[in-house]
Amino acid sequence: MGLVLFPADGDITSPDVSWSYTGFGVFRRWLAQAEGFDLSEMCGFGGQRPWNGVSTMLAPLLNHPDDDGPDLTPAQCALCLIGQ
Repeated sequence: MGLVLFPADGDITSPDVSWSYTGFGVFRRWLAQAEGFDLSEMCGFGGQRPWNGVSTMLAPLLNHPDDDGPDLTPAQCALCLIGQ
C-alpha cells in the first residue's frame, strides 16, 4: 500500500510522486516543521492542538486522511501550491 500524488490533468509528463504511508508520514512531518509546528502536537496526530491554531496553507494536505479520504479539490491544491 502507498500513496500517489499527481495532478489529474492527463499530462503524463507532469510531476508525480509516490510514497509508502511511512514515507509520506516523514514528508508530512518535515513540511509541518518547515511551517513552524510539530505535527505530533496536532489533533489527529497524537496531540491536542487544533488545526485552526496554526497558520499554514498546507493544512489541507497535512491534515488529510492517509486512507479512504476524499481527493483534494483543485482549490485546495492551488492553495498548497501558491500559498494564497
